[in-house]
Amino acid sequence: MLARKKNFFVIIESTFFIGITYVAVYNEVKDFLKKTPTHSEKSLKTSDIQNCLPFLHSWKDSDFDKYHHIARPSESERLGLIFATAIITGLAITCSSSPFTNARTVIMTNPGKFTGLLPALGHIWKTNGPLGFFRGFSAQWARLGPYALIQFCCWEQLRYYAGLKPI
Repeated sequence: MLARKKNFFVIIESTFFIGITYVAVYNEVKDFLKKTPTHSEKSLKTSDIQNCLPFLHSWKDSDFDKYHHIARPSESERLGLIFATAIITGLAITCSSSPFTNARTVIMTNPGKFTGLLPALGHIWKTNGPLGFFRGFSAQWARLGPYALIQFCCWEQLRYYAGLKPI
């Protein structure tokens, strides 16, 4: 019974960590996309790379006045920002978690062969090289991309209709 209780708390802990990681990445990506080239504050002004690619800046959200946008965003502009941010967040989370997902798969398919995560990662490196860490990447992104999209669209819409500031 004690072992089951310990496993339960390990699952809760990892789920909590993953959830916080999702929100942190989502928040950073969204703030990055809302920066404007004409802003006087350096932290809210676009970088040189963003200035070269116009779709990487000046997205409007409910906090449009913070970024010196003149008008409130339309529903389609606000939802476009949420959609783009969620997809990029899914991509970032997939990139960062793919090696560990593949190591977990190697451990589960070879019971008793590996003593932990590091030996499994070493095995992947030796047998498949660095690209081995990203095997099945499209399938992982196909799982995490829509998950992030649905999760953040729901959260943002609920916050919007409740009159709360966006994430």
